[in-house]
Amino acid sequence: MLISLIKKECSMWMKSIIFYAYVIILVVFYVSQMESGMLISRPEPGAADYGYTYSDDERIIMDSTLKDLVIDFVSERPFATYPVGFYKEITLSEEERDEVAACIERLCKMSREEWEKAVDEYEEGYSVEYDDFGRQTVEEKIPWPVVTDPEITYGEFEEIMEEVAGIIGRGSDYGKERLKGHAEVKMTYEQALSEYEDVLYKDKVSGAYARIFCDYIGIILGLLPVFFGTARVLKDKRSRVKEVVYAKRAGSATVVCSRYLAIVIMILLPVLPLSLLPLSKAVYVARAAGVGVDYLAFLKYAIGWLLPTVLFVTAFSYAVTELTEGFLAVLVGAAVWFAAIFLTPFGLKHAGWNLIPRFNSLGEYGLFSDILDQLIINRILYTVFALLLLGITLMIYELKRKGVLKNGKVSENLGS
Repeated sequence: MLISLIKKECSMWMKSIIFYAYVIILVVFYVSQMESGMLISRPEPGAADYGYTYSDDERIIMDSTLKDLVIDFVSERPFATYPVGFYKEITLSEEERDEVAACIERLCKMSREEWEKAVDEYEEGYSVEYDDFGRQTVEEKIPWPVVTDPEITYGEFEEIMEEVAGIIGRGSDYGKERLKGHAEVKMTYEQALSEYEDVLYKDKVSGAYARIFCDYIGIILGLLPVFFGTARVLKDKRSRVKEVVYAKRAGSATVVCSRYLAIVIMILLPVLPLSLLPLSKAVYVARAAGVGVDYLAFLKYAIGWLLPTVLFVTAFSYAVTELTEGFLAVLVGAAVWFAAIFLTPFGLKHAGWNLIPRFNSLGEYGLFSDILDQLIINRILYTVFALLLLGITLMIYELKRKGVLKNGKVSENLGS
């Protein structure tokens, strides 16, 4: 019975304007964001620029992090934190600023007056320009004056930066696990060639394209399933067939699960054919390089990366709408989506607790490997949350079927 009900539900969605509106939005979004360029090519020796990467050199990490900390401090702008994966600004009190200043003194072995004066002199000695990619460059007349004291070991540096992170707050850019992110340096030809070979032999080309595909499509799938779950529940309310449905012999679990699974299927149905477009680019790049391609990469990434988002958003909208029989799920879902997208810096490569993991980069296999464990935990958690919400939906549906609940409240007719 479950299979037949799923087929019936899918057939109903195939006749729905909501489904076709979703498909149009999905295709338009993909074409506008991903269809231009995005072809990976072998780097050529002697090129002017190979892009940027993150250094593993401890001294570069220490000096770069200290420079960013000093700049953030003297600018008196709020510090950026990501306590649960979302962006949050922290403004320090004067006492907290004094504590951070003391940490800087310990790192550079200069008094606060000395390094503040040195920074003032430095700011008078450089001009800001922008490269072809809109990236800010600095033409220095004098070198940056505040560097880590040579006697400071990397272990000591980490301990002091943990103090700084503790003062600023949870999820600070200066936490131990985020220090390398400050050490952005220009990529050498050898590093660019290594990145390219990672794409060819470790990613099998299609893996790199599948990641950025999931990054973009995940933005859409973090919101639009809300409308499916809400619309399905309200359809019964508008057509006044709830009593008929409640009276049918099909169990509550069968009805709820068939509707839920049908929505998940219809959400993913156009995603897989759409993935053939970036897959074709991956095949082109692989053939040009004379290497093999993983044809199943997009399917594997869609299941592991995108499916948990669809499961959660659909379950959330279904549960809330089944309880309230209104549009609250759309409002709350839009707020969660807004926070996931706009309160997280564009291009941030991490998962954290975010509903919509981001990895807005074509390639960077090594960096993705570093966050893979975090991504797996994130996806498992949202899948578990989705199953819990589905269970709650089932209980709500059963209580409504028995007449115990009506619009989220205990029925006045109970026992009559």
